[in-house]
Amino acid sequence: MVASYFAAERDLGRVAADAGPDVLAPTLIGAAHLLFAGREGAPLEAGAVEKVVRTVIAVIAI
Repeated sequence: MVASYFAAERDLGRVAADAGPDVLAPTLIGAAHLLFAGREGAPLEAGAVEKVVRTVIAVIAI
């Protein structure tokens, strides 16, 4: 689903033409997952998820 989204955004010209949705999707999912893996109730820092998403998306921006 995420790879399809990235592909659609690429086709619309909102993501770099050479972006690889099949690589970017698991990168984003994995990075977000690692924010929560092994946590024992401690809350994430404010903006932690947004920072990960923005970092991955920055790689594919036009």
